[in-house]
Amino acid sequence: MPIVKQSEAKKVAFAPDRTRYIAYTEHLMITVFDFHNGPWAQPDPPHSHPHEQVTYVADGKVRFFLDGVATELKTGDLIAIPGGVPHSIQILTPDLRMVDTFTPLRDEFLEK
Repeated sequence: MPIVKQSEAKKVAFAPDRTRYIAYTEHLMITVFDFHNGPWAQPDPPHSHPHEQVTYVADGKVRFFLDGVATELKTGDLIAIPGGVPHSIQILTPDLRMVDTFTPLRDEFLEK
């Protein structure tokens, strides 16, 4: 999957008003997440996974919780999340686009 054009990407709805599409190599995955259901009154419940993650806020504003510490991020900001660290988000704008990179691959995001 070396080239993914947004206009042709297979967008997966993983919840109401939430989609993602991906590109990946053998060891690295990039995922574009679009949310169209903000702002949220409360954050999502915290979760963790063994994958290392770097998130880029491509559009919008989000409160990011990393190991219980909250910080507000806006368009152009980045956050690095070590594997196994609990994290969650609270969307602060009507729409949000985040771009996440993962290593190793998130197998659950791949088509079976």
